[in-house]
Amino acid sequence: MDQDTIEGLLENLDKILLKREKDYQFLDKQYKNENGHVLGKEYDEYKERKNRIESRFNRDAIDCQTKLDALCKKVRRKQPVLTELTPEYINEKGRFPRRIALGKCRVQYENLDIYVPQMFEFPFKKPMYICDDQQMALLHKVILRLLYALPADKQEYYIFDPVGLGKSMWIFNRLFSNEKLFPQKKVMSNSGELKIALKSVMDYMQNLYSYTFDLQKDCPDWDSYNRRLYSQKNISKMLPYKVFIFMDVPDGMDSECFEMFRKLLLHSEKCGFLVLFSFNEVLFEAEDSKMKAQELQLKQCVDNSLPLHSVFDKTISDMSFERLQSSCIGEKFPDDGLFDFLLRELDVVVQRNTNSMFSFDEMLSDVDLYCQKSEEKLLVPCGFTTTGGAEVVLDIGDRYPHYLIGGTTGSGKSNLLHNIIMNACWNYSPEELRIYLLDFKEGVEFSRYANPILKHAVLVATEADTEYGISVLKHLVQEKTRRYSLFKSKGCKDLLAYRKSNPTEILPRILVVIDEFQLLFDGSGKDSTIETLSMLAKQGRACGIHLVLATQSLKGIDFGALAPQFSGRIALKSTAEDSKLLLGGITSSNEEAAELEIPYAILNTSQGAVSGNIKYAVPEAKSQVIEEKLLIMNQECERQRIATETKIFEGQSFPKLPDESVFENDGTELLLGENLDYDADLLRISLSSSLENNVIICGHDEQIKKDFIKAIMLSAAGSKLNERLIYIGDSCIDQCVCSGRSIPVSNYKCLKDFVRSEKESFFKERCYIVLDNANFAKELGFPVQTYPKPSEETMEFKEFWDEANKKGVHFIAFYDGMNRLKSSSIPLVDFRYRIGFSLNSDEKNQFLNNTTYASKEPQKRRAFLADNLTICAWFRPFDNDVEGV
Repeated sequence: MDQDTIEGLLENLDKILLKREKDYQFLDKQYKNENGHVLGKEYDEYKERKNRIESRFNRDAIDCQTKLDALCKKVRRKQPVLTELTPEYINEKGRFPRRIALGKCRVQYENLDIYVPQMFEFPFKKPMYICDDQQMALLHKVILRLLYALPADKQEYYIFDPVGLGKSMWIFNRLFSNEKLFPQKKVMSNSGELKIALKSVMDYMQNLYSYTFDLQKDCPDWDSYNRRLYSQKNISKMLPYKVFIFMDVPDGMDSECFEMFRKLLLHSEKCGFLVLFSFNEVLFEAEDSKMKAQELQLKQCVDNSLPLHSVFDKTISDMSFERLQSSCIGEKFPDDGLFDFLLRELDVVVQRNTNSMFSFDEMLSDVDLYCQKSEEKLLVPCGFTTTGGAEVVLDIGDRYPHYLIGGTTGSGKSNLLHNIIMNACWNYSPEELRIYLLDFKEGVEFSRYANPILKHAVLVATEADTEYGISVLKHLVQEKTRRYSLFKSKGCKDLLAYRKSNPTEILPRILVVIDEFQLLFDGSGKDSTIETLSMLAKQGRACGIHLVLATQSLKGIDFGALAPQFSGRIALKSTAEDSKLLLGGITSSNEEAAELEIPYAILNTSQGAVSGNIKYAVPEAKSQVIEEKLLIMNQECERQRIATETKIFEGQSFPKLPDESVFENDGTELLLGENLDYDADLLRISLSSSLENNVIICGHDEQIKKDFIKAIMLSAAGSKLNERLIYIGDSCIDQCVCSGRSIPVSNYKCLKDFVRSEKESFFKERCYIVLDNANFAKELGFPVQTYPKPSEETMEFKEFWDEANKKGVHFIAFYDGMNRLKSSSIPLVDFRYRIGFSLNSDEKNQFLNNTTYASKEPQKRRAFLADNLTICAWFRPFDNDVEGV
């Protein structure tokens, strides 16, 4: 017998009464004769035994009534009658009650006359339906009780009223703007709004069954899961209780909505839902055989639910007491003034709790490290809802393959990206997920994943430029093609089918995160880049390649062709125009991101519909926590013997000079830097004996120039064919050594000095001749003309110049900018290869004989190589860390 419930104590009291009556009957049967009298000699004994019965009854009855009184007071301390509610009864402690009080019962027996709260087990076991409008008052009482009895920030309400347009629940309209209590912020009135809301709930249900409920941990449903979290004092992660109110079912519902409604009823108890609905009883007047399919299904829904009034007007007398008599006493509803006050105070409390943040640590748990499989999709937590504090999870798979993220400067976009990256990598091991990080802006947000290394990362690129980004896209296209070929060889259509048919061959999903992605569209190759990105977005879905693109604004970006592929949208603080573009496109009216403040964001997977917005808080991803978690993940990789390789690209720095042995070659080859592309191959220029096999280098950065000269010196010494290096300019080269091999070096101040000294042995040795700002016009009178007659040195040099390449002599000319180059009169037609660095667009066009002019700032920390005036490569020169030449 349950001594902890009012019903149990009343049942116990009823048994005490019944026992006293039976004891009296037994005693009378023993001592009384047929006339009902007790013999005189037995009267004292009879009286004594009767007193003992009465004494025992008084003791037990008083004890039971004392416990009952204490329990009723305990209930009323938390759940008073509705007319006595005050803000102090708002549940801010996070614990869900085991029972709900609504109304009271009068219990009588002879001179016993008491009132006890009417208690109902929570959570409710079955959906409930409303038979007529007269029961709306009862519904209002139920909602008010739940609002104050359930944890203030762990309850949500969804109302669909296509006929009455919310009239039935309008008394609660003060709370409709409270997004935590009413996620839709209004009463839904059409199937479009309802469909979006129910699809979100269906996803929520699926995630509960797939990833939250756990039979092994004895958490098979909402109630047990929440009780476990409460016992662990992990209140912030407790699931909210969701109340759904549907009026006039199935009006306003299409077949898809009605099917989701049925699923909601079926899973209500396990998932923490209370479904309340009304319906048109006229639909059931026909015989079953004449009903439409939907009407029959609705009848089944009604049959599997309980009438609201039969639940809350049910009296304790239904327990079939033997002696006690009970009757239900209805509960009065607060007057308008008190009711408005109660809602206003509740709104304040909930809003206050909404502003309390959850921590980044709460989403990253050692227990959950590498616990997920990416076979079907990726589920990536990225924050907590404002409606109950539940985790917001990005569903990255076939349904929502790619996500677009946007927010103005200072909106928290980088912080959100860190949340996505860390949560994805925390839940999935490097065997299940590989990640590419590409950052275009002038910042180093992703550099924190380079030290310590993020084992999941195939690439960590910071301060990348357009050309490098395009090379990464081309690499991903190659990976996509490789995967499709692999699928074809195994007779599979996509990643899921491949993983299922080849369980031992784990092919990870790929997550590509690109910040400031709009810079991919800079330059003349914009259309080609958009086409490549669009193709990758369309075809990447099936092979497990997913894109997360981030930008500050979509204004001015040609995103139209890509937009349909990015069904997942996240907006942080934005302008009204950008809010519409980010969340739904040009035709959207979704401006809600304009009202956001840090740390909030809006997730929308409903084509921009405002009703599909999920507002949530993004925790602060502190650098220290990221570093600590990276170390933990790396330790786990070592423990599991997971080996990975990560390519680090730092656009703000030059690659280090490689080992001297790399410069060794059998021909005449210049090794000058590292290609500015994903593979980062070394840039080599092979110089042959054909005409015009010379190199001219033009730029403004003195240190880059010194780096080039150092690389040329090592290339000259590393060449087995080259026998000498000559430098003509204001500086000098002391030695030319590579891997122990040394070649002679000669230094001259000007071209005339070189001609006078070397004319007798011009072609004696194969060599490289470095020209440093040589002025052919001033020093030798170039271009050579008939009149006036050229000098002897000029003619001798002209003959040498024309035959040099054939004899294994190659010129490498440096000029500090286009002004010096143009005034030098050097024969540019004899230079097949041209290298430019730190040139603005005008200078670059002049250098390449391009007539298209567009002044832009010089592109720093990179150089281009042109072959016959056509750029064939962008590269980064080596950094030799040597002062001077």
